[in-house]
Amino acid sequence: MRILSVSHSCVVSEYQKRISEVAKYSSVELTLLVPKHWLQFNKMVNLEEQRGSSHRVLSVQPITWGFRKNSMRNVTHIYPNMKRILAKIEPDIIEIWEEPFSAVSAHIIFVARRIVPQARIIFFSAQNILKKYPVPFSVFEKYTFKNSAHAFVMNDEVARVIKKKGYSKGFDVLPLGVDPEIFCKEDVFSLKKKLGIRDFVVGFIGKIAVQKGILVLIEAASQITENIQLLIIGNGDLKEKVEELVISSGLRQRTIIVDAVVHSQVPDYLNCMDVLVSPSITTPRLKEQFGRVLIEAMACQVPVIGSSSGQIPATIGEAGLIFKEGNVIDLKGKIETLIKDRNLRALLGKNGRKRVLENFTWKTIAEKQYQAYTRLMNGVTCAT
Repeated sequence: MRILSVSHSCVVSEYQKRISEVAKYSSVELTLLVPKHWLQFNKMVNLEEQRGSSHRVLSVQPITWGFRKNSMRNVTHIYPNMKRILAKIEPDIIEIWEEPFSAVSAHIIFVARRIVPQARIIFFSAQNILKKYPVPFSVFEKYTFKNSAHAFVMNDEVARVIKKKGYSKGFDVLPLGVDPEIFCKEDVFSLKKKLGIRDFVVGFIGKIAVQKGILVLIEAASQITENIQLLIIGNGDLKEKVEELVISSGLRQRTIIVDAVVHSQVPDYLNCMDVLVSPSITTPRLKEQFGRVLIEAMACQVPVIGSSSGQIPATIGEAGLIFKEGNVIDLKGKIETLIKDRNLRALLGKNGRKRVLENFTWKTIAEKQYQAYTRLMNGVTCAT
């Protein structure tokens, strides 16, 4: 079967692992359509080469009218020359790893219906809050729902949202994955020395923004009397305020702030941490959809603490600790528990790695994708 997979996120080589694993099936001939460069993790990323991949990469820079904001850029771009691309590939399945309300989804479907009308189309969604979009996005969404044969959704909550909005066809729940050979426990003595790490390290990796709960983490850390160091990695609109709060909270000598790093360096920084905290906060328009960095830390056997926001508790399962989102005292207590209990840290690290191997490897997720393709090609309807 010929598959065209479209994803702006796949400029990052780690995210191509999903595609590469699917392409290993002998019956699959897969082409990945991806930008030449894209804004990921608050920094511009050029297409990263994945060596030894089993899929073909077609790199085309999209046209977009949403350059200034990353969130808008992700839903306002289209790929030029789609007619020629589709005519050349003649895909049996087109999977669009973009939200159904995006211009790129609607555009690809519109062209596909005229060039390769027999192609089965799959869209992706991670939107776990019921929202009404303005025109033209509401029109794009309805058009995508109507003309798609299947959906891949991040979690069950997303499935409920698209159903309420009128989608009534099949879907599969497909979370994010990780390569456990890259994200694993390792000695990073040199990096620890370079960073000046000497005490128990409480880590944060992500966008430095209000919804990520970074201010809650800093306040909790400031109330801990044990010797700890706070390692914050990322960029965002709140960075200046974070730096000011670190000073005013008396944490200046105990805090290390690093700009967003390329994804290939994330395992090294995770292995500098004694615990990773994901303190996300639910807002009217944003709720944690999965928690990618959580499974990356778990794969590295780093104990994790997550807030109760959105999908975080389901991602962690029994492999970490959960605190009530926004509750500084609860978070402080969870961190202190891990500081004092070395055995619990070791157990959570072991359980986290086991949970990733059983549920969140790209190979496991690719198998579910392939099963969905097979059902679609055989005309079998999937769960709704």
